[in-house]
Amino acid sequence: MIDQDRSTRAIAYEALGRLCNSSGNTFTTNEINALIETIVANREPNARAGCAMALGSIHSQVGGMAAGFHLKKIHGVLMSLCSDPNAVVHFCAIKALSQVAESAGLTFSAYVSSTLGLLAQLWTCDSHNEESALIPTSNLEIDWPTAAVIAHSVDSLINVLGPDLQDMGKTRELMLMLMKQFAFDDVPTVQAECLRAWEHIYLYDSGHVNLASYIHRLQRNLDSSNRRIRDIAVDGLYNLMRRDAEQILAIGDEVLEDQIWLTLNDNPDQEGVRNLIQSWLGQSSLTEAEKWVSRCHHVLTKTAKTQIEVAPPQEAKAPAQPDLQDEEVAGFNVGDVKDQDSAAVPEATQELLRWQTRSFALQCLSDLVAIIGKDMELDPESTAGRALQNKIADVIRLAFLASTASVVELQVSGLRLIDQILRVCIKNILAVHRSIANQDRSSGLRLTLISWKPFYLSSTKHKSAPH
Repeated sequence: MIDQDRSTRAIAYEALGRLCNSSGNTFTTNEINALIETIVANREPNARAGCAMALGSIHSQVGGMAAGFHLKKIHGVLMSLCSDPNAVVHFCAIKALSQVAESAGLTFSAYVSSTLGLLAQLWTCDSHNEESALIPTSNLEIDWPTAAVIAHSVDSLINVLGPDLQDMGKTRELMLMLMKQFAFDDVPTVQAECLRAWEHIYLYDSGHVNLASYIHRLQRNLDSSNRRIRDIAVDGLYNLMRRDAEQILAIGDEVLEDQIWLTLNDNPDQEGVRNLIQSWLGQSSLTEAEKWVSRCHHVLTKTAKTQIEVAPPQEAKAPAQPDLQDEEVAGFNVGDVKDQDSAAVPEATQELLRWQTRSFALQCLSDLVAIIGKDMELDPESTAGRALQNKIADVIRLAFLASTASVVELQVSGLRLIDQILRVCIKNILAVHRSIANQDRSSGLRLTLISWKPFYLSSTKHKSAPH
């Protein structure tokens, strides 16, 4: 744990934590005391950083009441190491402190106020960011970003308090102030941790979070080039839309719906976007069937701009320079230069969305038909069934369009959708037939006679009743 190599220290303190978990309380106490003595005696930064991470690993691996006996001692040592000016030491100390908070849970609630106050001081400290005046500290901050672990630690404290955050006004206000400061940081890791913290604080105390501002923040991060930020934005949007999808779409910008589908198009294998859309479909399939058919039609026929990469032109050696003194030759030479410049400009083409996205849209359409079909079995006069009947031509058109695509998966999905439509229609016809057959026979006979009476009277006038 005092080795100069970072990977070696990581293996050592993880192994020590697991060893304490299996060796009992006495061994754990001796190891914690030995680590604290090493921290006090050894002033080498890597050794102090390794021992700090070992304390966090021991507490996270032991956990429960066994680690609770050592919580006060570990917390005090790590709090002092967080103020160390060396970037390696305070980075590892803050990270270990967040591990202790996550593993302790509600037991750590007594230390939240002091820990949050220290984190707020460290956020404004000149020695704990990459813009430090000292060149060695500034360089180390690039490899050991303190701002990222501070943001992660604030998120850990939010999870420690949970719903109790509603009753702690000063602590909540300080957390919200820090999170607003995190949002202005340019480091992607800090932005990701900030977005995760907003997700958790809205989960526990939604009354003190501006919903519209939070939705717009998520919407902006859906287009982020950083995959982690984009995934966290999708998770946050999923948690919001799981409650009331239509309300979230109404609060967000008009392009939010297209952003969701384009995010899926950029990452077809991302389960978060798929779960979001399926949850949205489950909420509004019976109330907005026509909108869902139009929505799937829009996705299946939507085109997106794709940039064609053009290879840089190779410089060709001219046999001889043209005589620019001749006006005619100079004019031809200018035209050639313009043609070369225009040929180097990449062109943009319009293409359909990826076949994975279109296949998922067909799956949503199939789920819509299945849900409405079950609803029509229970209620033949279903409003959703009537809405689907109004759009049945569009559904069949989309199914045939998919069945003639060049991708086999789309062809199979289209044929399955056609088969599903036929089955739902047949079930509906049989259900209507059963309802008529189960009526009272006398009522059915009376209705039949009434319906045939005009024909019988007209037939007797023309003396063609037997016919």
